Amino acid sequence: MSGDFPVSFRYSRRAKNLRLVVKPSGVELVVPLTVGKAKALAFLRQHCAWAEHKMAELRGQAGNQFPQALKSGETVPFQGREVPLLIREVPGRGAKVHFDGQFVISVPPGPPAQARQRTRAALLTWIKVWLRDEVENYTARHTERFGLQPRQIRIKQMKSRWGSCGPRNDINLNWLLAFAPPSILEYVVVHELCHIRYRDHSAQFWQLVSHHLPDWANGRQWLKENGADLLRRLE
Repeated sequence: MSGDFPVSFRYSRRAKNLRLVVKPSGVELVVPLTVGKAKALAFLRQHCAWAEHKMAELRGQAGNQFPQALKSGETVPFQGREVPLLIREVPGRGAKVHFDGQFVISVPPGPPAQARQRTRAALLTWIKVWLRDEVENYTARHTERFGLQPRQIRIKQMKSRWGSCGPRNDINLNWLLAFAPPSILEYVVVHELCHIRYRDHSAQFWQLVSHHLPDWANGRQWLKENGADLLRRLE
């Protein structure tokens, strides 16, 4: 094997196939319990070049992650694009965020470290509140037609999923959807709403999704191609 990177093995009862999870720091090989080590190593050798390329790509993108230290004049990701950021000092008690095509964040004067912390916290809070409003709008648009009424909707941090629908029709949505294009957010909302009727991914389920979003396959494909990188933005 030619790869010069850390590799960890994770044996999983739920996994059905061998798969690689690539991060900037190394590679995780997910191994079903029914697969032997020799076969797992052969799989790793077969995909070594791909893993090296993907890791280099992720390391190169590290500077494009949601920044820990926000700087005026730079950009931040929002709704599938990079949005300009303006930070200004304004007397007051707390930081305030205004959005009109760019983010304008007003922060009270203070030590630089405190200002950076307030700025980032204010922006993330604003994004989560904005996302909840957007989700409620999409939910109102799609619930009445087939009676897909969730008990409650929660916006939360999710490490490996975009959304889920619980047995009591509670819907959870990943807050990183604020970074995705609006059509992707709508697709995930509709996807989880349709799970209120069908708990599986049967033909009936996808037919119901199609009644709401005829072009749902575009959203699904976008997540397959871009979702993993988006989930790593805050890693």
